[in-house]
Amino acid sequence: MAGEWLAQVALPWILASVMLAMGLSLTREDFLRVLQHPSRVALGLGLQMLALPLLAWILVLLLPLPPMAAAGLLLVALVPGGATSNMFSYLVQGDLALSVSLTAMAAMLAPFTLPLIMGWNFQLLGLAAEGFSLPYWTTVGQLLLVTLVPVALGMGLRRILAEATVQAWLPLVKLFTGVAMVSIVLALFLAYHQRLPALASLETMAVLLLCMSAMAMGYQASRQFRLPRDSTRAITVEVGVQNAGVAMMVAFAILQLPALGLVPLLYGLLMNVPVFLWVFYCLWRDRQLVAVTERS
Repeated sequence: MAGEWLAQVALPWILASVMLAMGLSLTREDFLRVLQHPSRVALGLGLQMLALPLLAWILVLLLPLPPMAAAGLLLVALVPGGATSNMFSYLVQGDLALSVSLTAMAAMLAPFTLPLIMGWNFQLLGLAAEGFSLPYWTTVGQLLLVTLVPVALGMGLRRILAEATVQAWLPLVKLFTGVAMVSIVLALFLAYHQRLPALASLETMAVLLLCMSAMAMGYQASRQFRLPRDSTRAITVEVGVQNAGVAMMVAFAILQLPALGLVPLLYGLLMNVPVFLWVFYCLWRDRQLVAVTERS
């Protein structure tokens, strides 16, 4: 079946290529520069790794979602950000080094935290009693192969290759992997569209509420800590935009449960709506500030 091949073979390879591209864009100096402001890193990671899963649970408790859809929403909240969040941080003129570093750090932690917490979620939702389980070390190994290993490989290649070569190839690599990721999400949508919830459904509401409330949480927390505008924008995007590809890989390829992957697939499509609205607002706001400065 085409859908199974896309989910179990193509998706992991494309996801690994995206993470490889991220590794190529990272340098040791990126991490050192960000670590000069450890409070920003701690806030971003705390929001993404702790507050976001709690926010997802609040939505699960408030909305009468079917257990498998609830599990899919919780799975989305446990995955790290991805290259998409870095792209949106760039578009809103956020702190790109902070965004990329938060993505990389979350990607390093997720292979160990995701299978453990998701196992608890299965139990809390009553799915463990129906035989749904996530083998911890098997999941850790497979997530490492498609997240942390490609990032480390990309960083290693950057140190070996000449800087001019990296700078010449990096835009093309990012473009290729970005197009490939969008293509695989669209292909999975076409393969499973008959099984997806209707657009006017609780699942759609849950996905949009998760993305919008996560962005609002990131923005308000950053403002409370009086972070600079670029850091506030980066954290807002990083908390609100999750790597749906990792969630889909866990559902489709590791557990081979397409029903679990439908909400992450829906999220991968619909998260773009509130995030692009945020991008347009930020660009409009910047133009307004420029106009005020020029008049004064």
